[in-house]
Amino acid sequence: MTERMTLPQGVLCIGEPAVVSPDGVRVVTTMPAALEALATGEFAVVLLVSTLGASSAEIKQRVNDMCPSAIVLSLDEMGLADSGRELLDQLIKWGHERYRACIDTQVRQLGGAPVGAAACRSQDELVGGGEAMSGFRNRLRQVAEHDVPTLIHGPCGTPLDAAARWLHDSSTRREGPFVPIDCREGTASQLLLRIFGYAKGAFPGASESQPSAIGLAAGGTLLLDGIDNASEQVQLRIVELLRDGQWTAVGTGLPCLGRTRIVLTLRQAPLQALVEGKLQRTLMDRVSGHIVRMPSLQDRFEDLPDLIHHHITQSAARLGRPRPSLGRDLIAILVSARWPGHDRELELLCERLVLHTTTRALDPSTLAGWVETSSGGETRRGLVCDGGRTLEDLERTAILATLRHHKGHRRRSAAALGIGVRTLGLKLRRWKDAAIVPETI
Repeated sequence: MTERMTLPQGVLCIGEPAVVSPDGVRVVTTMPAALEALATGEFAVVLLVSTLGASSAEIKQRVNDMCPSAIVLSLDEMGLADSGRELLDQLIKWGHERYRACIDTQVRQLGGAPVGAAACRSQDELVGGGEAMSGFRNRLRQVAEHDVPTLIHGPCGTPLDAAARWLHDSSTRREGPFVPIDCREGTASQLLLRIFGYAKGAFPGASESQPSAIGLAAGGTLLLDGIDNASEQVQLRIVELLRDGQWTAVGTGLPCLGRTRIVLTLRQAPLQALVEGKLQRTLMDRVSGHIVRMPSLQDRFEDLPDLIHHHITQSAARLGRPRPSLGRDLIAILVSARWPGHDRELELLCERLVLHTTTRALDPSTLAGWVETSSGGETRRGLVCDGGRTLEDLERTAILATLRHHKGHRRRSAAALGIGVRTLGLKLRRWKDAAIVPETI
């Protein structure tokens, strides 16, 4: 009796095996079952025992279309003596290593984090211990506990991609890959191909199959950064993925199961994007239960000193220059400055300071003409809705300041504001649900 082999998981065997133990191996004996199994994208190695009425080339092409990184081993082309079984075992091990290395390389090329790697890099940390950022992190933790599609929004200049990475690292999918796709890059058709992949010969010039971002992120998180820049066609395809739990690579016609968490980012208010036609209503409906607003820099001025030190340190390390020291006068100027570009503007200024500083100590005069500070008796935040802040932002600032002045006493605060206690409570509840203010207020 021939000794049967036991192969590792992640192996699909097409055809009835003669010497392969089914333990840890998915065995299929019909073509529909083979296609259904390949649709899961769970297999790094495919053992071809029988072609099930098709040619070997056809089977291999189908595997390549649905699992471009998988390796196909044809048993009918190999000897099954002891030496052949030993060779097969080595090839399967190599196939697993090749598959994992291939996937990791493709994920890194997209700027993501492969399996087992932390997605949130040091420069992507959510810095700040103020009320607004503490409330935002708490809201992200709540969402991370549920494996659901999520929309994170905030004004242009806020680090939404960093928030998405932080969400991934806080979720149950943290050991899976994190794959970011910038929807602001390339044409609509190029974005469609990056997200959903394509088969060899799907269009002129497609000489090889291209794995999809959805497939690369299987078991992890796919970030679609700036979803409002994606075309209507792409957004509707995402809706189909969220609705049906499956997707199809371009040129295959073969549905694949979606095992990826989708995180979307939007650099404007969702309702504004809907009105302007940049966000499809059907997509909004799919994520409406898990929308998180990231506070702007103007909502968390108390975090400015920590952010300045963080960006100075990161810029010095990235540029290979000594980290300059920050005096009190310089910090005071930066804290009192206006930041219409939010976190991104602050980060770029810190990088500029590192590049233009020849000594360890920064001279406050270096900032002349680089930042715009408040003038006259106007406070650093002002009372102007300049596009960065809305009337609701100003109202919230006044209410929170009044609450702090009255040590959190709602009745006294409501009386001072000239509104009812119930109205004050409803406003606070709405802001807490949006993670704009902490639950402790």
